[in-house]
Amino acid sequence: MDSTNMPSAQPIPRAAAAEIVARLEAELARAPERTLLASDADGTIWDGDVGIDLFEALLAARGVREAARDALAAEAREHGVADGGDANTLANRLYDAYHTDRYPHDRAFAMMAWSFAGWRRDEAAAFCAGVLNEGRIDARIRPELLSIFRWADARAVAAYVVSASCSVMIEVAAPRLGIPLDRVVAMTPAAGDDGVLLPRLAGPIVYGEGKLVALEAARPGARTALLGAFGDSTYDAAMLRAARVPVAVTPAPGLVALAPTIAGLVVLAR
Repeated sequence: MDSTNMPSAQPIPRAAAAEIVARLEAELARAPERTLLASDADGTIWDGDVGIDLFEALLAARGVREAARDALAAEAREHGVADGGDANTLANRLYDAYHTDRYPHDRAFAMMAWSFAGWRRDEAAAFCAGVLNEGRIDARIRPELLSIFRWADARAVAAYVVSASCSVMIEVAAPRLGIPLDRVVAMTPAAGDDGVLLPRLAGPIVYGEGKLVALEAARPGARTALLGAFGDSTYDAAMLRAARVPVAVTPAPGLVALAPTIAGLVVLAR
């Protein structure tokens, strides 16, 4: 697109949590249909990225099992990465390719979730809990977001966490946020009848436009409006554009650059 047709960059207005709640209240009064909130997790609800924390812990423990090997090798071949070696070697190579932008981020985040293939779900959940505790997740959760979630609960507005991280990790963290498990939308590894995770996703890739697709899939047949959305990166831009009250939380440079394309965007004041 010709840069002369692009909106000019302006500083993004800042708003405290109370101001955002006031905007949400005003929009709720105008909304005859059911409404919901959607928030990214990593870099938004909490500082840092628990999906990356989890995958790095899995690699450090050499915990990628042979059940994931063939799928990892297929990913490697498709993206020009050497496909020899065991499952842990392949996972490390793909992670290196992600860091050097040779492996698309949406596929990389999906791989980080299904790399738990061969683990029982309860076994993976226990591993996730250990990573969260070691990373002191409670100290990283942003109280401003919790106050908005409390408002939503009081007003019967369903709040969803929509994350590109592994669903098992986000479900382990959700009770600390007061978010029910059925309102977690994330990269979900498929599971067999025996409860053992498989090397593929059970649903859509929760990334970019896929976040809206996954959120809709989580509420089949429900007619709802996206009252508010919260995010920190370009991955969240589609979700923010769809919301009546879009809020950036410690936005990354890429999201700041997209701000002129997101009507009504504000930055949550810490």
